Amino acid sequence: MEPPTFLDKHQALLDFFGYWPSFRDANVLSYVAPAPGRSTVDLTLHTWEMTSEVDAKGYFVLRKHVLVAFHFAGVHDASLERFHSGNILFGMDITRDGDANSFHVELDSVMDMSGSFAARSGGVVSVLPCTSDGKAI
Repeated sequence: MEPPTFLDKHQALLDFFGYWPSFRDANVLSYVAPAPGRSTVDLTLHTWEMTSEVDAKGYFVLRKHVLVAFHFAGVHDASLERFHSGNILFGMDITRDGDANSFHVELDSVMDMSGSFAARSGGVVSVLPCTSDGKAI
């Protein structure tokens, strides 16, 4: 997956994983939606790296658990009515729009609560290692 190099502090996530993650099965721990007078979106996701190793119970071994906080500003063209905390993502795509002044964020949900929006700016706020149940270390 191509990293969105136009995001502030994207390198922190690249440094942690060595690549840009897909956010497959990521848990949405917190979400603050845009509201009248506030055109921002804040997300905190618990994600990890799934390996090809299998444990004794037949489950894939997950490692590099991390809490990733994002902040997006200048949010417009939002379709987030059904999106909320507690959601689980199938993936998150962040792509540059044809408009050089904004980019598009697609939040694909496994729970039929997908959402999307465009933003003028945004970035990674923090990358914090965590336990397998999403507790900061």
